[in-house]
Amino acid sequence: MRIKLLIAVSFIVVLAFGINAFGGSGTRKDTFTFSAPVYEVEDLIAELQNGGNIVLVSGKIRNLSHHSVRGYVIIYLKNDKDKVVRSIEADVNDKAYINHGKTGGFETSVNIGNIPDIQNVVVEFIGK
Repeated sequence: MRIKLLIAVSFIVVLAFGINAFGGSGTRKDTFTFSAPVYEVEDLIAELQNGGNIVLVSGKIRNLSHHSVRGYVIIYLKNDKDKVVRSIEADVNDKAYINHGKTGGFETSVNIGNIPDIQNVVVEFIGK
């Protein structure tokens, strides 16, 4: 009698877990992937030079990912309405890899000539 009961209970348990494993209410078929920035911009400096016609932008990118990265930055110059009025690209770390936790520098200048009222500089790192 005990063996029959044990077999019946085992069958029900296997059946219940089997239904759940094949898409039952407790199983999620799709997974969501969330990503966050894996870098930080540090020591960002934007200086006006040559009577305000040239902006010199420099800074560092800290690699927070768990692997080496290399890439470039896009520097956006924005006006008081938060509109991009000019952008420029610059290599980071002379195109060499940046190891986890380390920084790579960038520096570039851009002639802004007659672009009025630059109020903000935004830097975006693009990994290759």
